[in-house]
Amino acid sequence: MAPSAPSLSLDNYNLQFENVMRQSTLDPMTGAPLSDDKSTNAPSILAINGALCGVTLLVVLARFYVRSVMLKSVGADDWFMGLAMACGVGTFVCFIGETHHGIGMNSDAIPFAETIKQLHWNFFHSIIVTVGISFIKLSIAFFLLRLVPSKKYKMFLYCTIAFLAAFLLTSAFTIIFACLPVRANWDLVLAKTAKCYSKDTFTAIGLFNSSINIITDVLFATLPIPMVWNLQVNMRTKLSLVVILSLGLFACAAAIVKTVLQSKLYVTPNTTRNDTYFIWNSVELYIGILAASLPSLRPLFKSFLDSTKALRTKMSSSGNQKIGTRHKYYMQEDAIAMSNMGSSNGKNRKYDVKVTTKDMDKDDFGTKSTQDGGSSYESVEGILPMQGIQKTVNISVTR
Repeated sequence: MAPSAPSLSLDNYNLQFENVMRQSTLDPMTGAPLSDDKSTNAPSILAINGALCGVTLLVVLARFYVRSVMLKSVGADDWFMGLAMACGVGTFVCFIGETHHGIGMNSDAIPFAETIKQLHWNFFHSIIVTVGISFIKLSIAFFLLRLVPSKKYKMFLYCTIAFLAAFLLTSAFTIIFACLPVRANWDLVLAKTAKCYSKDTFTAIGLFNSSINIITDVLFATLPIPMVWNLQVNMRTKLSLVVILSLGLFACAAAIVKTVLQSKLYVTPNTTRNDTYFIWNSVELYIGILAASLPSLRPLFKSFLDSTKALRTKMSSSGNQKIGTRHKYYMQEDAIAMSNMGSSNGKNRKYDVKVTTKDMDKDDFGTKSTQDGGSSYESVEGILPMQGIQKTVNISVTR
C-alpha cells in the first residue's frame, strides 16, 4: 500500500496564498519578495524642487543683470552665489535621477539593483548640496566684507571666510570618504567588506555640520543690524533694511527642520516614500540663495517703480496741458533748462535759466576705487543709503 501524501491544513494554505498574492514579485538579485505597490510620490517631489529651483535661478539671473548691466560691477560674492546656484541646479538633476530609480516609492517595492543606482545618485546629491550651502555662506561673507566699517569687523570676516573654506573641504571629504573604497558608499554588496563609518558616527558628523550651518546663518543675519541701526535715517528705513539683510533667518529655520529630520534618519522607516530629509536639505539651499540674492535686486525694483511713476506722471501731465502756457520746461539727460517764452504780442524773452547736475565721484564719499575704475562697494548703494552729497547742482541765469 502506497504511503499517503502529506496533508496541508486549510489555515496554512490560506496563509501561503495571502503571502503569494501580497508579494508576488521576487527581487532578481536577492530573491527577496517585493511589494506589488508600485505607486510613487515622484511627481510631487520633483514639483516642489523644480519650482524652488526655477524661482531661485530667475532671482540669481536678475542679480547678475543688476550687478553687470545696471551697476557694471560683479564681485566675489556674486561669483560664489553663481556657484551655489549651479549646485542648486545639480541638486534638482540628482532628484530627477533618484526618482528614476525608486525615490518616491515604498522601500519594499524597490529592487536591489535600483537601490544601488539610487544610492549612487544620492552620493553625488549629498556632496553637491553640502558644497552649495557652503558657497552661500562664502558669498554672504564677501558681501558683508564690503559693508563693515571697521578693521575689527573685517578681520573677523576674514577669519570666518577661512573657517568656511576649511569647513567646505572637510564636509565634502567626510561624505566622499565615509567608506573605503569609495564605491562602497553606494554598492551595498561591497559595503559588507568595506571600512565605513557606523550609522551613529555618520549621524553625529552630520548633526555637527548642520549645527555649524545654523550658527553661521544666525551670525550673518544679525551682524549687519548694529551697522544699520547707526545710520542717520528714519526708523522706517532702518527697519526695512534690517528685514532685508536678515532674510537668512528663513534659511536658518529650514536648517533646523532638516537637522531634526537628520537625527532620526536611520530609525525612520520607508524614507524613500516622501524623501523628506533631502527635500528639506534642498529647501535650505534654495531659500539661502533667495535670501542672499533678493537684497541685490533693490536697484532693479527701484528702477521699475521709478519708470512706472514717471510714466504715470507723464500721462497725467499730458492730459492737463493748456494752450497758451507762458513757460515751458524740458528735460535733458544731465540738465533741466527753463526758458521764458515769448508772449503773444511778440515781446522778447527777459531771461534764461539752466540747471545742470553732475554726479560726484564715489571717491568723494570715502569709498575706495578698484583698479578697473569701479567702486569697491559695488552694489552697496542699492542696499544701504550712501551718506553725503551725491550730486552738485549748477544754476546759471542769463538775461
